[in-house]
Amino acid sequence: MKTISECTTVEIKTKVSREEEGKEICFQHPEYEIVCEVVAIERCVFEKADKGRRCDYLFLFDKNKQHYNYLKTKASPAYYVELKGIGLTDACEQLLNSLEKTKDQIADFEINVLVVSSREFIPKYDNNEYYRNIKRIIRKNVQFEITPHTINL
Repeated sequence: MKTISECTTVEIKTKVSREEEGKEICFQHPEYEIVCEVVAIERCVFEKADKGRRCDYLFLFDKNKQHYNYLKTKASPAYYVELKGIGLTDACEQLLNSLEKTKDQIADFEINVLVVSSREFIPKYDNNEYYRNIKRIIRKNVQFEITPHTINL
C-alpha cells in the first residue's frame, strides 16, 4: 500500500472532475480556480494490495493551499468518492475499507463520503452494516447521488 501523498496529483482549475463508465463527479467554483489534490485510491494507493475492496478517488481541498478564501467551512473538506452502477451496498463496503485504512493520513480534513450511482431510486440505507460503520466514523450521513453529480464549492 502506498501513502496518499505518493498518489496525489494537484489540479488548479475552476472545475475538477473524474468519470468512469458514465458516472461522473465534478467539483467546481464558478468564479475562482480551486486547488484540488486528487488521489486515485483504487488504482494507486491500493494498487498492489491483495485484500479488500476500495473506492475510486479521494478529493482533498486544503484551505491553506487555496488561492482565494472561498471555502467557508472551518476545516478543509475531503471527499471519498465511489463511482458505482447499482451496487450501493458494495459501494459502502468499498468506501468503508478505504476510509478505515487512510483516514489517519488526512486527520486535519473534514471527511465526506459520496457515492455517485446510475441507480434511479436510492433507498434509505440505515440498515446497511457498512453504511452504519461509515456514519459512525465520520459522524454524518453518506451522500448518495444519481449520476452525474456536481458539488459547488
